[in-house]
Amino acid sequence: MKSINVYVEKAEDGTYWGTSTNAPGVVSAFGASLAELKRNFQQAYLDYIEVAKEIGEDWSQEFENPDFMYEMDLQGFFKLVPEISMAGIATKANINKSLLRQYATGKANASEKRLKEIEEAVHELGQELLSVSF
Repeated sequence: MKSINVYVEKAEDGTYWGTSTNAPGVVSAFGASLAELKRNFQQAYLDYIEVAKEIGEDWSQEFENPDFMYEMDLQGFFKLVPEISMAGIATKANINKSLLRQYATGKANASEKRLKEIEEAVHELGQELLSVSF
């Protein structure tokens, strides 16, 4: 089973956009929320594969029933969830707060290793939040 990578962006008007990055051709969709974008993207992808099969594209069977992996860059992430503290993530990732701000604003580029550290810190925070009960 293939995974389809979907690059997610959030426009100034709050609309979420997703574009495939590793399938033949390009599939794109949008939504008013991230959940709506995911639903719309999956439907657009199903329509895309259906048309590919109808016109006899050999690759179409290889890309049936994929897993969808939604990805974004740091700028997009902090724009998507402004409630998340950059300082808190920097502390969790054990990196300089000012440096994370530079990554998040595009003034500096993070290495793959550094991006992985930040991603792990965000996931750790997510697990901590999921464990909370009121």
